[in-house]
Amino acid sequence: MQACNGHITTVDETAQLALGKNNTKPTFVISKVGIENGVMYAAMIGGWGDGSAGWIDGRLYAGEPRHVPSIGTFTLLDVATAQTAYGHGSATLCFEPDPDFEASDRI
Repeated sequence: MQACNGHITTVDETAQLALGKNNTKPTFVISKVGIENGVMYAAMIGGWGDGSAGWIDGRLYAGEPRHVPSIGTFTLLDVATAQTAYGHGSATLCFEPDPDFEASDRI
């Protein structure tokens, strides 16, 4: 697994990840995880939700950092795909908060 200079967290598909102090906004949802052409990915949507620049709606690819303005940088470290048709997979992320972002201590 790639080194992480922030917080490592595992998020189930469809679960909400609240990163702010006291588990508040911004919030994110992982909607899909998988492996395509040998590359792990996870679809992620979320952020402040108020029209500000702090928003992401797209895929994270293993080892490729994605910065979300005013929040921080996400790097996909690993995925576990669903084991049954009605199951949920999960994504393990490294989250490195921006210097001015007050992250939850529960990440």
